[in-house]
Amino acid sequence: MEGKLTSQQLDGINRHLGFLVSTIGQNAAPGFGSLQQVAFGAGRPSWREAFCALFEGILRDAEDMFIHLPYSEIRHELSRLSPALEYVSLPRLVVVDFGRPSHVLINEESGQLSGIVDFSSAMWGDVLMAEIFANASPAVLHGAGMATSRTREENIRLVLYACYRLVSRITVQYYRNRDETSEFDARRRLTTTIVEMTRL
Repeated sequence: MEGKLTSQQLDGINRHLGFLVSTIGQNAAPGFGSLQQVAFGAGRPSWREAFCALFEGILRDAEDMFIHLPYSEIRHELSRLSPALEYVSLPRLVVVDFGRPSHVLINEESGQLSGIVDFSSAMWGDVLMAEIFANASPAVLHGAGMATSRTREENIRLVLYACYRLVSRITVQYYRNRDETSEFDARRRLTTTIVEMTRL
């Protein structure tokens, strides 16, 4: 569908998506973590603690299925770069998969955004964890009311979130019907992301 859209239509969709992810993120909570954890008063006091626990959980899921991944390298980089997570002090509502093409509905006649599906990845954390901020276009950032430049800490967080999403994408293949093409793509991108992490 994206190939059929004009650049103007695509910018309009991206601005709308940026506005929506920002609006969702205006909801705040008293703690970090899953919706259920926070609802039951078991949220974490710091985003660093919550995200590291979340990442460790998916790494252990992968280990349980004997998935071949560079675990020690990932854990080392997570530990080394995690201080950047301390810059997030307010737990905001974020849909981790927000912006994934398969979750975005476009009206074929108007070329405009008509809906978003699947909010199952929602949690209380950092708005930048939403997938739409991975290589976000200027239109997305404009719609979200964000600057086009990033601080070093924001860049670190974006790479950590990318690594988490890719490990999750690989791991889920072993718990469902495996899509080798999707897994291969995620592994290739994970290798690139880990290299990025080592350079930060």
